[in-house]
Amino acid sequence: MIRKALHILLFLFVLCLNSRAQYQVMVSTNYPPYNFVNEKSELEGFNIDILKAIQKLYDIEIKVTAADWKTANTLLEKGEIQAIAGAHYPGNSDSQYNYTRSVIRTSHCFLYNRHFRKRISSDIIRTEKNPLIVLWENDILIRYLHSINPNCKFVFVDNYEDLLNELERSDVTCAFSQKISSMYFTAKMNRPNIRTGNEEVLERNMGFKISKDAPELAQMLNNGLEVIMSNGEYQKIYDKWIEDYNTIGSNWSHLVKYFILAGILVTSAILILLFFNYLLQTSVKNKTRNLRLQLELNSAITKELEKQKKKAEESDKMKSAFLTNMSHEIRTPMNGIMGFTELLQSHKYSADEHEHFISIIQQSGERMLNTINNIIEVSKIESGLESIHISATNIEKIIGELFHFFDLEAKRKGVHLFIEKKEVTLDETFYSDKYKLNSILTNLIKNALKFTPLGHVKIGYTVTNEIFSFYVSDTGIGIEEEKQKAIFNHFVQADSTISSRFEGSGLGLSISREYAKMLDGKIRVESEPGKGSTFYVTIPNHLPAASPNPKTKVQENNKKPLIPAGLKIIVAEDDKTSFFLLRYILKGISANILHATTGFEAIELAKNNPDTAVILMDSRMPGLDGIEAVKQIREFNRNVYIIAQTAYAHNDYKSVTLEAGCNEFIEKPVSKNKLLHLIAKGIQK
Repeated sequence: MIRKALHILLFLFVLCLNSRAQYQVMVSTNYPPYNFVNEKSELEGFNIDILKAIQKLYDIEIKVTAADWKTANTLLEKGEIQAIAGAHYPGNSDSQYNYTRSVIRTSHCFLYNRHFRKRISSDIIRTEKNPLIVLWENDILIRYLHSINPNCKFVFVDNYEDLLNELERSDVTCAFSQKISSMYFTAKMNRPNIRTGNEEVLERNMGFKISKDAPELAQMLNNGLEVIMSNGEYQKIYDKWIEDYNTIGSNWSHLVKYFILAGILVTSAILILLFFNYLLQTSVKNKTRNLRLQLELNSAITKELEKQKKKAEESDKMKSAFLTNMSHEIRTPMNGIMGFTELLQSHKYSADEHEHFISIIQQSGERMLNTINNIIEVSKIESGLESIHISATNIEKIIGELFHFFDLEAKRKGVHLFIEKKEVTLDETFYSDKYKLNSILTNLIKNALKFTPLGHVKIGYTVTNEIFSFYVSDTGIGIEEEKQKAIFNHFVQADSTISSRFEGSGLGLSISREYAKMLDGKIRVESEPGKGSTFYVTIPNHLPAASPNPKTKVQENNKKPLIPAGLKIIVAEDDKTSFFLLRYILKGISANILHATTGFEAIELAKNNPDTAVILMDSRMPGLDGIEAVKQIREFNRNVYIIAQTAYAHNDYKSVTLEAGCNEFIEKPVSKNKLLHLIAKGIQK
């Protein structure tokens, strides 16, 4: 008993440490009283209350949704949900799913109308010549009834209301249906004349069906069921939803067997109790000692839970500080954008002042976009949507480009930026994720320049066939030792009073750490306040398992493509501002720009203008979204060059647009140079 209690308490402790985990459990929409959607469009029922009790027990988020039974099983198979409630256990082993302990045992029974007969049983059905039985069209049910009487005739229904209505016919012998649900609808439809027989057949266990990919959910549900069954919560839920409908008929001859069995069980129980009473008297001291140990253990666990509670409260404070910082980082550049835009509209200024104001607006927009991108990156990492894309990578080219990019900013600040190449002994192609390497380096260099008012920033690196190691060193403000671990967390800054004097969301280092981990690398910092910081990163070479020619270098074509003039272009964009921007970008290359504000209009314009060269399709359109519109356009025009434009900022969405039939993909805000480059590349193919 103690070992089981320890196991449950330990599992509670682990769940507390992982309180941010989320699971999605689905139920069917119409299976009362087990689970159904009520008149207020809310989910309720026996299984719903079971899940709520477990969720409350562990203080963990379980998202409960509903769909028809076929859809729920399809989503579970695809991995989009983790479990289904109200699943009957299969008769054999299942290699794809786990099943919890039984939540409840269901059965079928015979139902009859007291206006036409006094009772019903399988013996009565067996002796009738051609019994007419109402039931669902199900092979198992039909075979069972035919095993009783091969001459059975059937009336098939697909809902409980029709089943009960058919029992009002005098020529119907009985109905054969799931017992609890049938009696639920009998009460709901006020049919006191409908009764059940005493026989319960086709008994099956019902519980939770769980994906093999969510073993922790299976363990949580099993342990949770054990707890609520022992503490009385399960019985309350059972009494609320099931007890009133678990009725029996009035066939006393059938009940005699149960009375005899109950008598035998009671007699046996008395004898066993007498025997165990003797044993219990001799084990009172042991039980007392065990209870004392249990209390001591509970006290220790309570202290640990208090400790974890304090950590959670500290985490909430960190998140509040983070949200405050994000609000500042979004509102500050927005203030610059709105303020200088208003100045440009309300007064006359010189050309130099106009140019200065526009420069400030552009810088503020880039700062806000960078903050939003960082928030999106953190969200993708936290939700598990971020993935790595390994390809041949030119390390020295990436470092050279970043040096030239940041050198101008360093010179403006009066900071010396230089590269220190330690060793390059690479005689094979280096494979990694270009984007993530670039992001790590960019964040480290940007932070070094930001927090270095005077002195220098140094980029040092070593590349071998096995590993790429680099460091970014500065002579800036430095970081206190006790705060050096905190700077890599999403919701923590080393010192908010210092960081508030510098632009930035404080997310760059946390993103860099997660990217390094995804690439099987490491990142660490050495720093001293007032003397500067050095960040060290090591990334291994992700050589492919079987590379036919690892020394082959990737050839890049830097030749700038040309765009012919006078193109006919369809712009599918419902936002007026976005269309206005695109019209000005395309003004120099298009003599005819056609505008569609819905997916349907885009399809009609494409049909009526077969000579269209390019279609810019917004992925989110009213009426018919852009992705579906592209699919329909491809049914009659396979040649037109289509570029998807979207504000969905994750890599997987690009594959969605390409599968739909788009040739290219560009993210909002749209870059003029990138868009013209994509158009030129597509037109020349």
